[in-house]
Amino acid sequence: MARWALVVQETEGVGNDRIWGTKVLAEIEGSREEALAELRRLVPTYTPQHPFNSRRRTLLRDGDTYLLISRGSMRDYHCVFRVWELLWDSERPEIQQERLGDGARG
Repeated sequence: MARWALVVQETEGVGNDRIWGTKVLAEIEGSREEALAELRRLVPTYTPQHPFNSRRRTLLRDGDTYLLISRGSMRDYHCVFRVWELLWDSERPEIQQERLGDGARG
């Protein structure tokens, strides 16, 4: 059975030190549709690292991808949410073994 990572990529840091960070919010074992349903549930309540006090939040969707724009007092910050199939994790070799059992190649 497939494993899916619910991923957010968001603006981290402040000022000129802002970077693009990525983290896995959750993992789902099952169908892509089940993973997308869980992502749809998580996205509206997600609180990004920045801005500290959001003056406005706008949530957009393009197919299976979501964009959250948060307006701070001086800058806008954004988060992108997606579902990715988990194929490999060097700290969890059982995932690769599962994929090999399904006929996948690493």
